[in-house]
This record gives sequence, structure tokens and C-alpha cells, in this order.
Amino acid sequence: MAVINTIASKSAGCGGESINTGDLGCDVEFGLVIHALGIKKGVKIPGTTDITKSYIDGLVQKGDIIPLMDAFSSEPSIADDTLETSPLGVEALTLKGLPKYMLTMKKGQYYYKEMAKLTGFGNINWILGDVNGNWKFAVTTDSEYTGFSAGQTLAAITVPATATETEKKSFTFQLVDRNQIDTSYAVVLASNLFPISDVSGINGVDLSYANSDGVVVPTSGDVTLKVKAFLASDKTTGIEGLVVGNFKYLVGTTPETPSGISDDGDGFYTLTVSALVSSTITLNLWDASAVENVVIVSSELYRSNSLVAVVA
Repeated sequence: MAVINTIASKSAGCGGESINTGDLGCDVEFGLVIHALGIKKGVKIPGTTDITKSYIDGLVQKGDIIPLMDAFSSEPSIADDTLETSPLGVEALTLKGLPKYMLTMKKGQYYYKEMAKLTGFGNINWILGDVNGNWKFAVTTDSEYTGFSAGQTLAAITVPATATETEKKSFTFQLVDRNQIDTSYAVVLASNLFPISDVSGINGVDLSYANSDGVVVPTSGDVTLKVKAFLASDKTTGIEGLVVGNFKYLVGTTPETPSGISDDGDGFYTLTVSALVSSTITLNLWDASAVENVVIVSSELYRSNSLVAVVA
């Protein structure tokens, strides 16, 4: 607690005090940014946290972190500090410049549509990752780790292909807290944690009622559901390794746990359920322990559509 009469009219210092400029020791370096973790405003990682891959996956699963990884190219830009010049030719600092990052992705149509959702002002802060897998966090006064405060995040228009260049989409974000940028940050080396490039985003999944021969409409009296689970990005790659606990199944509004599951291969499953009656049934991926609609299977994260059918 700061007693008011001990801090009133007290300056923050004149600059130049307690600056350590010796050259001993090993440098901690940070390279070109090609990874960015968008972290929800207000989300902070306590300094005592054991940051494992599972811990970060949990934040991604909850929607607290949005990974945008492996940029095709990266173009940082820095606005110059603004100086005022007196009639005597003396300069004084009036405005500190801020950095802006532009990361360009080359990942296809589904990814570009998802990127478009990023646009907003002050909606996301950013943890940075460099080409060597190192991390850069902003550090709060309570020694908690979070993303750098950002103003405008903008998903730019998709740039069409030309005769010499492929189609791409960029997003930019400007960091707005110069104190964080200059001093209130920490670099965590990949060798001391794990490479930030190991972090992956959530994959969209399209669920439908089908088997390898085609659509299978749920009908009154059926005791199984034929389910197809394919990546939403290409509608070709099947999701394998799902278990009963990865699904949330509702009959009307009543939850029901399927009594069994058969993995039919290539993203096709047979769920054993109570005999269907005339009603509306709903199926989606679900992690009951995390109470989230994102499941983690073999270190990959998946979120599905909500599959609704009317049983007649």
C-alpha cells in the first residue's frame, strides 16, 4: 500500500538511474515473429504455473487462446518516435512510436474464412513466437504472464493468386503499450519450455449421419446411429480415434449416453443408442470434464457442428 503523502508530487525519476549496460553473460535473443497466440483480454498465467503443452491446449480448448501459427511471411513495422523541436533547435519527445506486425498465411479457403473473424479493436492481446520457437510474453505488475496489449487487429482482404504468386491472406495487429514493449516483457526460450510452434489451433469437424456408402437417415426404431466425422477444411479427411466420451447426445432436450461405439475406420462411426422414437436428436463433440465443445484426441483439438435430425 502506498501512503498518499509519501508519493504526492514524487516524480518517476529523471531517467538514467540504475541502468546495467555490462556485457557479461549469455544473450537471450528473440527473432522474426512467425507465430502469434491471440489471448483473450484479462486472461493471465500465474508466474508459478507449470506451462506444459497440455496446459496451453486447455487454454485453447476454452477459447482463451487462438493460435495462428507458421506464417508464410512476416513484416514488422515500427512507427518512429515523434519529437518536437523548439525555436532554439532543441528536441523533446512528444509521442512514442508503436510496432505493428503483419503475418501472412498461405493455408487455404477454410482457414481464410476463420481468419476473417479476428478483426476488431482491443479484442485480443498477443503472445509472440519467433522462428526458433521462442516465446515473448507481456508481464504484469503482479508477475503474471499474458499477451501484449493490442489496439486494432485486422484480417486483410484475401490477396488473389497471380501468374507468379499464390493466394494468401494477412492479418495485422498493433501493440499499444510502450511500457510492455520496452521493459515489461519476458522471453522464454524454446529450450527451457517447448517450442511455441508445437501449439496448434482447433480443427473444425463436420458431423453427418452417414456411412461409407452414403447418407443414413436416423429412423424410429433404430438402435444405432451411423456418424461421419470429417475435417471441415477439406471434407475429405476422416477424424479417427473418437470414443463415446467425445460425444454429447440429446434426445429432445434430455442427455443420453450412447452405450457403445464402433470405429468403422476413415472417420466413420456407429453409436449404439436406445431405440429411436419420434423426436429431435442432437449430436456434437463434447468434453464433459472440461465442459467444452472442443475435444482433444491424440494432441489435436476438434470442434464440430451441432448435428440435428428429426426422427420420424
